[in-house]
Parts: sequence; C-alpha cells; structure tokens
Amino acid sequence: MKNLFASAFVATSLFLAGAAHHVQAASTDDYLPATAPAIVKAIAKVQDGKVDVNGVRYHYLLAQGKPGATPVVLLHGWASTSYMWRYVMPQLVARGYTVLAPDLRGLGDTSKPATGYEKANIAEDIHALVAKLNLDPHIDLVGHDMGGMVAYAYAAQHPDEVRTLAILDVPLPGIEPWDQIVQMPRTWHFRFYSVQDVPEMLIAGRELEYLKWFHNSEAVNTRAFSNEAEEIYAREYAMPGALRAGFEYYRAFPEDAKANREFARTKLTMPVLGIGGEGSFGPIIGDHLRHVATHVEAVNVQGSGHWVAEEQPAAVTDALLKLFSRSE
Repeated sequence: MKNLFASAFVATSLFLAGAAHHVQAASTDDYLPATAPAIVKAIAKVQDGKVDVNGVRYHYLLAQGKPGATPVVLLHGWASTSYMWRYVMPQLVARGYTVLAPDLRGLGDTSKPATGYEKANIAEDIHALVAKLNLDPHIDLVGHDMGGMVAYAYAAQHPDEVRTLAILDVPLPGIEPWDQIVQMPRTWHFRFYSVQDVPEMLIAGRELEYLKWFHNSEAVNTRAFSNEAEEIYAREYAMPGALRAGFEYYRAFPEDAKANREFARTKLTMPVLGIGGEGSFGPIIGDHLRHVATHVEAVNVQGSGHWVAEEQPAAVTDALLKLFSRSE
C-alpha cells in the first residue's frame, strides 16, 4: 500500500496544478505540490501496519509527526479505503501532524467480520485503535461518507477527546432532514444496498465496472479517478466478504438513526466543520450539522461532487488546516 500511495500521489502533481484554479471555496496558496521536498519526505513517513482491536484485525496507514504533534485521524467511506486520503494525508504530515488513516471494519485490508457495522460500534474500534497505537487520545477527527457517520458517533461518545471534528459530504442517519434525503432519487443506492444478498449477487465479478460507474455518477470532477485508482479500489472490493461488509454499513442505518437521535440530545461543543461538494451535499451540510453541534462552520467546495478529498484535495486540505488551527 505504501508504494501505491506514493506513486499515485506523485503521478497526479500535474493534475492538481491544473485543477487548482477551479477551486473557489478555499485558498490553495499553501498547498504543496506533489514534488515538493516536504511532500516527498512526508510520503516516505507513511507506514503500513496491522493490529487487533475489538476482535478485528485492522489495517492502517500511520505517519508520525513532530514530537507532541496532535494526531489527525482520517476515516474513509464506502467505495473507498484509506487510499482515498492519498492527496490530503501527505499535506498534513508535511506540516508536522501525526496522521492515522485506517481501513474501516470490513473494508480494504482490514478483516471482515459478519457483524458489528453499527457506526457507534465502529467508532469504538477506532477509539481502541488510537489507544493501541499509543497515540495521544486527544485527536482531530475527520470522516468522509460512512467515515463521517463513524466520526460523529466517536465524537458523541468521547467528546472530551475530540478537539475538532470534520464531516465530509454525508448526512447523519436519524438527523433532520434524513427522512427526506433517503427518499430522494439521488440516494437510490441506500435502498438497493439494504436488501440482503441481492447487490452482492449482481455486483460480484463486476466490481471494476460498477465502481467506475459509481464514482463517476457521484463526481463533478471525474478526472480525479485514474485507471490506477479504480483498479486499486476494485481489487479491494473484490476481496472475499468485502461487498457484503460494505453493504452492512447501509443495513445498519436503522440502528444508527436510533443511536444518533439519542446522541443529538447533547450537542457537540468542539469546533465542527462540514465540507461538502457543490454538486452533492455541500449546500446543506452546515445546516444539517447544526442539529447536532453548537459551533459549526461549512465549506461548499465548488468543482466537486461527493468525493471532495479526491476531486478537490487542495480545498479540503486548506479547510482542515484552518479548522485544526482553531484548537491549537
């Protein structure tokens, strides 16, 4: 994974330079090019590891920052793995942060148990992983898609240990306007994936074709997904049990909604940032998160759909750095 992570980042340097002028939601003046010495050194620091937590063997990427550096935990979503952070992670490492990016339960190179896909439970996996790796428990927490749902559950269960929270382009089950969102044509896949066995049967053996189509359908900047990236994701989701595990995230939504409604009775008080793509959840993510947190800011990333960290990584990096600085 380390070599794939590095080669993909370097290979996109020209793409990022050409795409920067499309990003209007945040300044990119401080975004380091892929060939910058600081980025090359940062990529070299990214190491793979595996460790058992809560009965699951977790695969993770970890780069140690400066002594005493605040850990940043990056959580991916469905149709992705920790590989989705290949542009953002080196930028944070280059600035001295310790950065942890695990493959979530059931996905990537993490083991694939039959149960346990409620987001509150996965949040406890990640909490245990941070402890197992002897990281400072006080973290900056970032989650995209399903990882955003997990990140909210983590912050709700351990509010004194989350310095800042960023949720990228995802609604939270059970939180207004969830009931309307799940009935929209755009979220057709929520209902499809929730059916036992059928999506596995129809997609198995066609992972590459399906993920290419799905990434494209949810993107504005479709150039973000190279053939190499698509093949990496397809290989991960073709692993035995991976499709089923991924769909279990959706099948857990009813339990997630119950948990979130209870969590929301006590609003989060740490700085919370919602980041969404203009072609996706960006226009409403701030108002949505204000149902669960008292100090919310939002960034609507232009030139992006759902995959904000891959479509417009400079804007996402800039927004995260500004968020982290608020608690330093």
